[in-house]
Amino acid sequence: MSFKEPIVRNIIAVAITISAALSGYFAAYTGLRVELAGKAEERYVAEMDIRLSRLEAVINERFATKDDLVNLKKEMLDKLTAIQTVLSDME
Repeated sequence: MSFKEPIVRNIIAVAITISAALSGYFAAYTGLRVELAGKAEERYVAEMDIRLSRLEAVINERFATKDDLVNLKKEMLDKLTAIQTVLSDME
């Protein structure tokens, strides 16, 4: 057994230990990045859902439905008929 043999074994052991530590570090780092990306995506989807719900509520409040337009048409026809009747009576 030569003097260099234990030094070489120790150097190899240190190199393997360092590579294992680096491997664990990068695995943990990658895992955290994937987890954070998933959480960010869930948050983005939740925010988009809230925005779409608000937009839908605004559309329902501000825009007329088909029934509203039918009622408006009836009211306008009734008023125009009343105006036409008054004008006919004036002649």
